[in-house]
Amino acid sequence: MVGVMVVVEDGEVEKSEYKKFKIRTQDNANDTGALKEVLERRFAHTEWTYPDLIVVDGSVAQINVVKKILANSKLNIPIVSVVKDEHHKARAIMGDKAFGLKYKKEILLANSEAHRFAIAYHKNMRNRNFLK
Repeated sequence: MVGVMVVVEDGEVEKSEYKKFKIRTQDNANDTGALKEVLERRFAHTEWTYPDLIVVDGSVAQINVVKKILANSKLNIPIVSVVKDEHHKARAIMGDKAFGLKYKKEILLANSEAHRFAIAYHKNMRNRNFLK
């Protein structure tokens, strides 16, 4: 399993700020466990600028994981979640409604870019392990 972090500033992706995380604590498909690990590791890097908004893929469970991590880290950052339909197309944005409406384009860009980046990283890791 892998996780990623992407950055969108002023409606543009900032690829130099992207981060990759190889999931260490989960052996099976556990999205919320992987999200928890990624966020804990990301916020351990206090030298990295904190985001103005956190965008996650999922629903209520993912938002609750983020809220718990932020509370434990004593951080106050708005959260939105992109909910997908059965065809993996965005159908709703949950969480902070004001940010969801104001930054819909940027939220959907961050979500699709994170998905693309994660798939590319996962394929790279899988191919690397296959050659061993």
